[in-house]
Amino acid sequence: MYLVYLGQSGNTGVSTSDPYQPHQVYTGLLVHEAQVVSMTGEFNALCRRHFGSQLGELNAPSELHPVDIYQGLRHFSSWPQVKRSELIQDCLNILIRRETPVIIAYINKQELADAKSAGDSPSALWQSPSEPVISRFLFALSMFLDETNMSSLSHDQIMAGQLPISDFAMVVAPDENSVESRFMTEFLRSEDGQDATAILNNFCYVDPEQSVGSQLSNLCAYFTRRWLQNPSSPHPYFDALRDNKVIQVIYPVTV
Repeated sequence: MYLVYLGQSGNTGVSTSDPYQPHQVYTGLLVHEAQVVSMTGEFNALCRRHFGSQLGELNAPSELHPVDIYQGLRHFSSWPQVKRSELIQDCLNILIRRETPVIIAYINKQELADAKSAGDSPSALWQSPSEPVISRFLFALSMFLDETNMSSLSHDQIMAGQLPISDFAMVVAPDENSVESRFMTEFLRSEDGQDATAILNNFCYVDPEQSVGSQLSNLCAYFTRRWLQNPSSPHPYFDALRDNKVIQVIYPVTV
């Protein structure tokens, strides 16, 4: 089974008017259950190397917030850029070494606001940007799982229509404020979700402070959002994830 850790960036609730965060991004980091312990151990080791202790202990922060590290805020205000860059790269290298798949869905919030103002599209029914982005994310995840499961079948099994599911996925979300439980129910009832048999029917909610996968996924979401905002500028962290086969799918929401 895969644990799919949701990361997010640019979440402004129901608001769509923040000019500094024009996109809302959700990422799903797919970690096979056999890799969870080793990934957590590697993450804890790098935290001890950078902070002298694990997160939440002594002088270490309780959680790695991407914006704080990248911009040198709060705990990292005294860290020079080179030291902050080393921490970011060490975190991303955990994913790069394993080629851990990341699936991304995003929305342009201004486009959503314009569509809702027009009032003549299904977009007018969406209560927040999170709703359509999670739906597209779950659809992309379902397609990815189908391909993964198909890759393990023989030609004869495929031709005979024997399509057993060898790997399921549980989506690990941060909290019910940004990822409501109804999003899963509504997706599975939709036309896109009717065949999503490899996704377990409920979100699993875990505080990111207790979830290494969620913190790493948040890093992916943050650097994806920065890339979306200005794709013509250099984005070495995003490029490293994409070029090293970590980022597998980037799925925009069409409004």
